[in-house]
Amino acid sequence: MDNLVNIFDSFHPGWREKKYVNRFIALLKELILPTYSFLETRIENHQAVFPKEWDRILSALKEAHFFKLFVPPEYGGERTSEQEIYFMMELLGYASPGLGIIFVSHGRAIDIILSGTGQQKEGYLPKMAEGDFGAIAITEEKAGSDASAVGLRAERVGPHYLFNGQKIFISNSGLARFYAILANTKGVLGPRSLSVFIVENDLPGLSIKGLPDKDGLKILPTGQLIFKDSPIPAKNLVGNEGMGLVLTLDVIDRGRIHIAGICCGLAYRIFRELYHYAHQRRQFDHPLTSSQDISFQISEMFTRINAARGLCLHALKQVGTSYYRMSSSQAKLFATQVVMEVAAKAQMLIGGRGYFRNELINQLSADARGMEYLEGTSNIQKMIIGRELFRMYHKEKMV
Repeated sequence: MDNLVNIFDSFHPGWREKKYVNRFIALLKELILPTYSFLETRIENHQAVFPKEWDRILSALKEAHFFKLFVPPEYGGERTSEQEIYFMMELLGYASPGLGIIFVSHGRAIDIILSGTGQQKEGYLPKMAEGDFGAIAITEEKAGSDASAVGLRAERVGPHYLFNGQKIFISNSGLARFYAILANTKGVLGPRSLSVFIVENDLPGLSIKGLPDKDGLKILPTGQLIFKDSPIPAKNLVGNEGMGLVLTLDVIDRGRIHIAGICCGLAYRIFRELYHYAHQRRQFDHPLTSSQDISFQISEMFTRINAARGLCLHALKQVGTSYYRMSSSQAKLFATQVVMEVAAKAQMLIGGRGYFRNELINQLSADARGMEYLEGTSNIQKMIIGRELFRMYHKEKMV
């Protein structure tokens, strides 16, 4: 991990000298890295249930002011730059990718609330700065890649909206206290029918159920939200009716860069494990690294990981420009491809040992496979990139 921190410091000199960075790195080394292989969660009685080690990790994260780094100072936080948050997400990808996803979902909920009213910000953000988790809920059985097909019904009845329907594959299910939920307020399918609401976890009529066990990302609670005549106060509507998809997609663009960063950190962890194995493993009285073929494969892995990181840092510099959406999709697409390629090659080079379920390389590879489904699959990223290229091309032609 120290080499990874040095890499970040070369991009942002002095970053590692900051007090909160040192506390965070110590937390990763002392608590999170050692517990990676056995930290799993499940959902029981509408709540995420973690092993006992989770309480220590959560307390240490609060003590390190990690939650505050996502929230502006005027709401009790110590919000830092997007680049510094990216660095921490990549470090989480190295130490515990599932924990990284927990904080991506948490951060996206905060970003949505920051687009809300002053009352909404004052009501939720100080609590989130102190350690209450958030989550963002978009996906449904028939509305995955096509978010405009969301069917969760939000019907206005007096001072409330009544929610009926389901969300599925929701990160932080049973862990979050606050959910930013995309719902249909018009009764017909389409992008202009969607609105965003802030929903608290103790809402009447809301039940939370677990899903079958995942191959990887075991610490990440992933479940289903079921609403039956659940009353949401109208004041919990974020922005205007019908603008929910625009708001949500803008937030997801930022989330894609952080998912890509987690992929880079995970790929670097796999690379490191493979390198040490190849250096120590001897065949024909020579270490594997003395083989030109294996040395070339390892060199290519390292180069592609750095290339993925470069795309992520480039995308961060595009925030607020017309190139941001395409840049974030490029970063997520390439980083996802790289981490899966690195994982597949590592398992092959390690040989039969990498096939056993409890082997670290197999667990890391399972995490790598799960990254493609988050914040849009690879095909969705290609679709977005193609659409943005089309717009750029026609703009040039018009000029």
